[in-house]
Amino acid sequence: MSLLKVLVALSLLVLFLLFIAQNASYVDVSFFYTTYRLPLFVLLLLTFAFGFLFPSFYFLLREASLKRRLNNIEEGFKEWSRGYLNRAEKLLLYPSRHYVGLRSFLAQILWKQGKKEEALSMDSYTLALLGEMLLKDGREEAEEKLKETLAKDEENLRALKGLRNLYALRKDWELALEYQDRILQLCEKWEKEKQKRIKAEIMAEVYLKGGGEKFIDKAMDLQTTPFVYSVYLKHLLSQNRTKDVRKVWEKLFSLGYQEEVLWMLLEDQEVLTKLLDLIEAKTDFLSADTLAMIYIKLNLFSKAKELEDKLSNNIKALLYSTLSHREQDRYCMESIGELLKPFVCSCGKAYNRYLPVCAGCFEWGDVKLRRG
Repeated sequence: MSLLKVLVALSLLVLFLLFIAQNASYVDVSFFYTTYRLPLFVLLLLTFAFGFLFPSFYFLLREASLKRRLNNIEEGFKEWSRGYLNRAEKLLLYPSRHYVGLRSFLAQILWKQGKKEEALSMDSYTLALLGEMLLKDGREEAEEKLKETLAKDEENLRALKGLRNLYALRKDWELALEYQDRILQLCEKWEKEKQKRIKAEIMAEVYLKGGGEKFIDKAMDLQTTPFVYSVYLKHLLSQNRTKDVRKVWEKLFSLGYQEEVLWMLLEDQEVLTKLLDLIEAKTDFLSADTLAMIYIKLNLFSKAKELEDKLSNNIKALLYSTLSHREQDRYCMESIGELLKPFVCSCGKAYNRYLPVCAGCFEWGDVKLRRG
């Protein structure tokens, strides 16, 4: 087979030489006032050779530069993954001049090292990210950065989310809802359901601020969460829609939301009073701590005392302080109530009442009722 390939190659070479011999013609070529007589095929070969060599030389240099950048990026990410932020910064500084997306990552590295002024001095491509990071330190400046980003790119999802978070933390739920509507229109398919859940909880907050029953009805249609159910129960009870309250109550137990919803309702004594009969009909499906807290809130101390042996230490201490008539114990009761913090985010920040968005990490839906 190898011999056959050699014979074919020699045949092609012979044919090529015959073609040149039969079609050789000479042309005059002038260069610096000197004329040369060259075979046409030689001239053509030289032309093709130069046409190939010059671009090849350019792309070789270009490739060397790209390889250097790629190597710096690879090494920079490697050092970052090992925890060496300053090394990562030095390696990524050169390639970040050429790649816009890398500047945002570099800004985060600078920020984590405490080089906030350097991070803030970076170009407009990092404004939205810097606005997000500023939320923890200076919210006025964060708002400025995020709005500046939107002025240049009205579909910047990071900036829209940052402003939504900012207004949610300020309890300006109407403005938060405006930005959430835009986010829901622009977000990618993979996070559509999450954004619907966020919108539902924002609408529930708008209703609580007196926004009208249309908001809680739309929230229930959009997506139901324990918080949305708790607000919806308040709405139904305010209208004395007893049948609907019973339906929703049964639904909570089928979904396993009953504990979270009741802890969310603990601040509303009137609502707990109206629900008491339904609660006591389901005591077998509720934890002793939850029942005790309800009884304490409703001043039904004798019923709470009956659960004493089943209570956790924190709730037991709260109960004993409540039952005592001494002023010191009353003070302890208030302190324990403040320290109880039954809701906790995945970032570790704890709360006494449920919040749709964590003020520590700005994540939505991560504040959950403590278990155990």
